[in-house]
Amino acid sequence: MSLLQTFVALLLIAGCLFASQWQFARGSGQSQTNKIIAQNLELPTLALSDIENLDPVANQWRTIKIAGSFSQVNQELVRNRYYEGKFGFEVLTLFKSDGGENFWVDRGWVAAGPNAATPPKVTPAVAGEVEITARIRSENLSRQLQGSFFVTRVEAEKPKSIAKLQGVDAKPYYLDLLPSDDGNIEPLTKIELPELTNGPHYAYALQWLAFAALALIGRVLLFRETKRLSLVKIEI
Repeated sequence: MSLLQTFVALLLIAGCLFASQWQFARGSGQSQTNKIIAQNLELPTLALSDIENLDPVANQWRTIKIAGSFSQVNQELVRNRYYEGKFGFEVLTLFKSDGGENFWVDRGWVAAGPNAATPPKVTPAVAGEVEITARIRSENLSRQLQGSFFVTRVEAEKPKSIAKLQGVDAKPYYLDLLPSDDGNIEPLTKIELPELTNGPHYAYALQWLAFAALALIGRVLLFRETKRLSLVKIEI
């Protein structure tokens, strides 16, 4: 029985240490991402000629200016997005640059329709040649897109990557639309900058370490109590 209790305690300790290390790694990763974002927010705006072989993770949240035109037919809604406590969708519209590259641009958020069968009302993208200012976003939208409500088409196979969304060969990252300097282009809703905090990961890591220590202390106390009871029986 003592060996079984020790084995269970060791399993608990190992599990707690693993969870602590996992949370610490997540906190470290978030801290590194925050440093990259903070630096990129202060860097000069990129041009189309600057983004050949761009690393979207290293350049996430950096601003870019691109001339081109919005597609009037290629549009997607990304579900499960909330804005000011209301359920809705992010609107992705295809933007084709003058250089021929395709970008999916997040134009902002729209409220959901009154029911699942009613598409939300989306203001069309501005037509014609324009220059947009946007922020580079590196997050993978594949999971949300695979379950999204499709605006312009209905198909059985869901897209596996934003780079191949709607069969269009686009960049593997997307852009957050910003207001233009002349006020002619406005996102549907304001794009909020991220809150640069490490979250609760480091606190969770310490918490799991505390659980491991409690499991160890509990096993030692249980062992001592068992020994004490054995000595009492012998004396009797």
